[in-house]
Amino acid sequence: MSVHSHPSDHDGAAAGFDPSRAAGFDPASPPEFPRHVVTAVLVSHDGARWLPDALAGLLGQDRPVQNAIAADTGSADDSARLVTEALGDDRVLHLARRSGFGTAVDEAVRTAPLLTPEDLPYLKRPSGWDPVSRTWRDEAYDLPDLPHGEPEQWLWLLHDDCAPEPGALAELLRAVEAEREAGNEVAVVGPKLRGWYDRRQLLEVGVSIAHSGRRWTGLDRREQDQGQHDHVRPVLSVSTAGMLIRREVFERLGGFDRRLPLMRDDVDLCWRAHAAGHRVLVAPDAVVRHAEAASRERRTVDCVGRTATSPHRVDKAGAVYALLANTRTAVLPWVLVRLVVGTLLRTLGLLLGKAPGQALDEVAGLFGTLLRPERILAARKKRGRPQPTAGEMRPLFPPPGATLRATVEQVAGHLGGDSDPEVSAAGRHGAVESGPGGDDADFLEIEQFARLKRVARKPGPLLFVILLFVSLVACRSLLGGGALAGGALLPAPADASDLWSRYADAWHPVGIGGTDAAPPYLALLGGLSTLLFGSTGLAVTVLLIGSVPLAGFTAYFASRPLVTSRLLRAWASVAYAFLPATTGALAGGRVGTAVLAVLLPLIARAGASAAGLTSQDGGRGSWRATWAYALLLTVTTAFTPIVWPIAAVVGLLVLALRRADLVAYGTRFLAALGTPLLVLAPWSLTLLPTGFFKEAGLAYGTGSASALDLLGGSPGGPGTVHGLLLIGIVLAALAALLRAERQLAVRTAWAVALVALVFAALSNGSAWAGPATLAYGIALLAAAALGADGARARVAEQSFGWRQPVAALIAFATAAGPLLAAAGWMIRGADGPLERRDPVQVPAFVAEESRTQDQARTLVLDSASPAEVAYMLVRGSGARLGDAELAAKDGTDARLDRIVARLLAGSGADQADQLGGYAVRYVLVRDGAPRQLSRTLDTTPGLTRLSQEDGSALWRVDRQVARAAVVSGSQDPEPVAAGPVEVHTKVPSGAEGRVLRLADAADPGWTATLDGHALTRTTVDGWAQGFELPASGGRLDITYEPPATHTALLWTQGALALVLVVLALPGRRRDVDDDLPEEQLVPAQAAAGEGRRARRLRAQGEQGGQEGAFPDGIPEEAALGAVPPQHTPAPPQRAPAQGEWQTPAHAGADQGAYGGEQHHQSGQYASGGYDHAYQADPYQGAQYDPYAYEGTYGTYETNPGYGQTYGSYDATDTAHPQHPPVPPRPPHGTDSERPDGSQQ
Repeated sequence: MSVHSHPSDHDGAAAGFDPSRAAGFDPASPPEFPRHVVTAVLVSHDGARWLPDALAGLLGQDRPVQNAIAADTGSADDSARLVTEALGDDRVLHLARRSGFGTAVDEAVRTAPLLTPEDLPYLKRPSGWDPVSRTWRDEAYDLPDLPHGEPEQWLWLLHDDCAPEPGALAELLRAVEAEREAGNEVAVVGPKLRGWYDRRQLLEVGVSIAHSGRRWTGLDRREQDQGQHDHVRPVLSVSTAGMLIRREVFERLGGFDRRLPLMRDDVDLCWRAHAAGHRVLVAPDAVVRHAEAASRERRTVDCVGRTATSPHRVDKAGAVYALLANTRTAVLPWVLVRLVVGTLLRTLGLLLGKAPGQALDEVAGLFGTLLRPERILAARKKRGRPQPTAGEMRPLFPPPGATLRATVEQVAGHLGGDSDPEVSAAGRHGAVESGPGGDDADFLEIEQFARLKRVARKPGPLLFVILLFVSLVACRSLLGGGALAGGALLPAPADASDLWSRYADAWHPVGIGGTDAAPPYLALLGGLSTLLFGSTGLAVTVLLIGSVPLAGFTAYFASRPLVTSRLLRAWASVAYAFLPATTGALAGGRVGTAVLAVLLPLIARAGASAAGLTSQDGGRGSWRATWAYALLLTVTTAFTPIVWPIAAVVGLLVLALRRADLVAYGTRFLAALGTPLLVLAPWSLTLLPTGFFKEAGLAYGTGSASALDLLGGSPGGPGTVHGLLLIGIVLAALAALLRAERQLAVRTAWAVALVALVFAALSNGSAWAGPATLAYGIALLAAAALGADGARARVAEQSFGWRQPVAALIAFATAAGPLLAAAGWMIRGADGPLERRDPVQVPAFVAEESRTQDQARTLVLDSASPAEVAYMLVRGSGARLGDAELAAKDGTDARLDRIVARLLAGSGADQADQLGGYAVRYVLVRDGAPRQLSRTLDTTPGLTRLSQEDGSALWRVDRQVARAAVVSGSQDPEPVAAGPVEVHTKVPSGAEGRVLRLADAADPGWTATLDGHALTRTTVDGWAQGFELPASGGRLDITYEPPATHTALLWTQGALALVLVVLALPGRRRDVDDDLPEEQLVPAQAAAGEGRRARRLRAQGEQGGQEGAFPDGIPEEAALGAVPPQHTPAPPQRAPAQGEWQTPAHAGADQGAYGGEQHHQSGQYASGGYDHAYQADPYQGAQYDPYAYEGTYGTYETNPGYGQTYGSYDATDTAHPQHPPVPPRPPHGTDSERPDGSQQ
């Protein structure tokens, strides 16, 4: 550290000190609170942008400081010159550029003299403040040598980017005196911090720190100051920007910790003050404006490391150090865990928000401190045991859960943003009105009108509530106990872990078992179930019963770029929610189509954005929209693969449309279409060529729609209505083709509709056409909404003829169709094949036996006609969600097909033995099967009918069966205890040539050991897994070892999915600087609307334009409804004579122009003059805005306006023609003092 131009040290310093040069202070004139001797310490570092206001605030205090000293830390701008001109060269320290704030303050305090009564004669004079005459009076009565008491030395710490209001220091001292009268001594007191430009915005009213390291102010973002926090109270800490601290306390604490060069040094210092038994208060009546230049990255941080450092990293490291150095030993382990876990979570969140730099700062800040434990141990040893108890300190910290709520609100704000245009138009400086003003009060007189207006502005939540109510009424029979099952839906597993294991396991114990890839929708359902506390049943219920309201809500949200009319968007959302495919998916238990119904509007919006169809200027679609489209397409392809070929054809049409920019859109096309195939591999490869027509669940209700139904958007089946009911939507979409405007959007919607209709016709023969008709329906609704937008005005422009009746009929049909569909759905109910029932699909005793060591299975036969019989080999209590797809691929075996065929034909007498080879102990025939099937089974040797319940009949295989058995020659198999997959048991010794046989398909992944010795694999009966057993017995262990490729594939798939989510999510919006000049804001849109407020603003603008007040139209401040910041000018100096200009830039300026609100008793600069005008200051020389100072804002009175431009003037010239007369007043003091100078 290098130090230059130091003032004299303590010894003998006071002798040569001239208090008359200190901040305009007159040592012969006693100030308010005379016994308090305040030394201001100002630290500057590249702060020339803010120093004029900071120096003006310091030198213009109503109660001036007795001494002022500045420390400049190697500024590269004019900071050193400014403070030197303001305070004098002997009051400025020049330190090295890497000096921290604490170092600068410590050096300044070390060199600042202690002022004594010899330096301040008024301390020996018996003066008192007379509140009646508002003057100081001297009385010759007998008083001690120091009538005001022993002087108390204070340090007032200031930044170069903070500007105290004129009464800030007086209010700080007033709070100290008030506490003293109450019997409490105060060591540290701090002001209320407001924004630099937005003077109504609260930054801090005291500060604390959470166990996670978060800086806690207890304020909402952009919270406006309306006096809600204006009460003096104890706090953990106050900011160093305006901190008033007793000098003896500061020196006793050792000053700032040198390990905290910047940020969190205030928390550490005040925490140590608390630990030493001192009190720390905040006095909100004292106001300081703070630009927060370092934390808002308005300047570099040079005091940490050899190069400029990120303020985020510095703040993180400071938080970790302050917590670990000051936390009580009893809770230190918990705090350490919170720090590590919280840092990891924040790092993950920052990575997801595409802020890798801040994520690195989090990790570097944490481990940069933790990896130096000797520093923390030394700091804890130096601090010692704190005096206050844990209970006394607890109220000073954030309450439990407060930081979590704040994080949730912050994330919601980043992801949601402002949806209301009027709210968005308010910008960062939009203020909250505290009461009605002007013609805003008339509609507030009737509260229900205001509520209706709020609902009309945001009808989305109300629409969701209405649709949810309709859905609950229609699904009344599906609410209650049991599991949802029926139609295409199998009962869900017990919990989310079962879904995850079914997806991740390499071996699937379904049918005869297999290793084919599990359907990826199991992982997606597992993720949703995990979020819903592990309840798979709740996840399925939300997706099915909640599909209708969720589909309507997402449709309303996604339709925002399509049309502006909220009424049209609401109609389109309701019509989409009650499309036959949506209600049919619910009735048929089709989870895949239900998920598609919810996500399809978002897919359409993301796809349109990726194709550049939503850009107002015709710009290219963004990559983020492309990745969002790819993510949504990946999710829906996992449930309903048919969306992928539809998207592929539509993508080719987009490429034809964008052929002029083929390379850019070609890469987007490949990314969007290739991502689902890549992320869902290898399952996605099994879809070629005809697997795209399938969907999640059982194959149910195929080919049930007629051509007319498909044309009307109805796929047929339970829960659907006839296509003619929605023919009005088709006609409205056709009518949209007649509109002259927005033809590209209308034709695009029709192109998507035709493509979807073709796929609906193709899938109708082999699968349910619901997913394709859903895409067809939403495209028709988009075209119809585009045609209806402004249709009333277009029809009214035409002379009365056939157009008006036809338009009325089409409008009636389009509105009545969805309403009739919704009413019919509510009346008849949503249940069809879907129902609530016991998830156990076999008799209870059969399910119980299947869990024994034999692991017996059940052959379930189901037939609607004698010509076709379906079967499934069931393990346990029955099939579960996902088993249908696994059984179709893994469980298919030609030998078992032949065995079942002979069993149904009644031919042969060895069916029982052959079924026993598959571990089948029971044969169950479902209700509805032909009677001929039951008679055939009754006559089959080796089968015995056991019971018939609820129309289902059960037969038992008359032989010993087990999943694992020892086979030796012609002897009967000897059962071996086994589990669902693995085998761990003991086998006795036996003859040579024995084979252990599993009723599972042979696969190289099976391994077996006997007493640790590997057994040789073999294949039994041409399909079953076997192992050669020696004659000796021992411990048998059989496991399935997944191949390394399977594990690698799962990790790769997870990584790709994570990358895709990160790419698709909106990037973390860079912390918006809430305190910027109005000139840097986006132009307001408030005056462009049609509301009462917009009309009033336009009228004001027109009136102002007529009067010449606003030559450029409505000012942005008026449009935003916010009061612009008031500039605090630099301290005045001698006004130059007429024609005398100190700088060429001032030539030609109006000498009498008023520069803003000033205090006529402000002190002059002690050394030299200051006439520097900062070029970047947006308020210097700007046209004065009368709305900023005249009238009222809400219920708050504002300062009178003057109506002239900013400039400079002589504040001492009270006869200035544009300066109002100032009543005489004493230089110091307030009305709240007693005659002896003490505070009331």
